[in-house]
Amino acid sequence: MKPYQNPIIPNSPTATTWDPYVLRHGGYYYHCYSNKQGVFISRSETLRGIGEGETTMVYDCTAEGALTDWFAPELHRIGDKWYIYASPDYGNFLHVMTVLEGEGDTPICAYENRGMVKGIENKWNLDGTILWHNDKLYFVWSDCAHMYIAAMADPLTVSEPITVLTTPELPFETRVGRVTEGPAVLYKNGLIHIVYSANDSKFDDYCLGLLTFAGGDILDPTSWQKSPEAIFSQTEDIHGPGHCSFTTVTEGGREVDYIVYHANRVSGSGWNGREVFVQPITWDENGYPVLGKPTF
Repeated sequence: MKPYQNPIIPNSPTATTWDPYVLRHGGYYYHCYSNKQGVFISRSETLRGIGEGETTMVYDCTAEGALTDWFAPELHRIGDKWYIYASPDYGNFLHVMTVLEGEGDTPICAYENRGMVKGIENKWNLDGTILWHNDKLYFVWSDCAHMYIAAMADPLTVSEPITVLTTPELPFETRVGRVTEGPAVLYKNGLIHIVYSANDSKFDDYCLGLLTFAGGDILDPTSWQKSPEAIFSQTEDIHGPGHCSFTTVTEGGREVDYIVYHANRVSGSGWNGREVFVQPITWDENGYPVLGKPTF
């Protein structure tokens, strides 16, 4: 029996079903998300249960002086602390990468707002994520028109140089708008992959592309190979699959890689119809991810 039934978080007036980020840690799945009320972490023993897990607010958007609209929060463990990277609204729709920092054995702990990511302050940006290479920390993020990479001096600070990693240029990336966003990092067989979202997220053509680092200077965009076609795109039944994260599920005594993503069951429903889906992925003989097609 499948360990899930899609969508695992159906669209409803109370559900948060965009930009799902899931982290597996210490026997639990932690789902980090936001809505108009705040930034939350839910905890579940199963991946399929993340929509109904025990939930904790780690940032209150309704408090006096609080920032609102924390786009696409991601939860990461760096050293002995927890970090949530997201892009709140600083006014007039200026969304800037910002850090919440917590300290505890699990992500369910008290968090402090440490402010904008230093080095990219006061610039419109979103979808920041962490990349590790040779025990060094890197930050990957987007301003929608470009995707960037830079080393980090510490979890709160981006260092120079800042490199434009990729821009939308291929036919599958430019069907609706010119957008590359939502980077998610995968490691396999000595390779580093970045799965990213392409096209305007309000449309059915929202899809996933792939960048692969095969060696050299990780800050040099020529060290990254872009797949010429989308690796995950709409079907007749599921539209606009994108903005994903990855985790694992223990099945039959082995660890199986899973993608967690949002998509729509109704064509043309845009941001209002998104739901959270999951499914296993496989790997080809060269260590590249094979996502297949969105399924129920």
